[in-house]
Amino acid sequence: MSDQPAEKRIAVTVTSTQAQRLRVLGAEVDLSTGLLARALVQYGLDHADDEATAEAVRDYAAEVRKIDRKRRRDVGERVMTERHHKEKKET
Repeated sequence: MSDQPAEKRIAVTVTSTQAQRLRVLGAEVDLSTGLLARALVQYGLDHADDEATAEAVRDYAAEVRKIDRKRRRDVGERVMTERHHKEKKET
């Protein structure tokens, strides 16, 4: 058996602005964007019991949901438009 903890891969969608900020901050602290994201997740989890962190998460939660719903709706509309145009060309 390994002494390493089991790991779970989680895919997260970020905006192009967030990705750029991760690249810039990663370069400043000499970490890849993936390792920086892991560090930020670990920091957040380690401080989740702090009232200020919990409040920040609550404040961002509604905004994150709203943005994600819009992103999914936009993707769905784009896919349906592309499908509709493709079907028209085939007939």
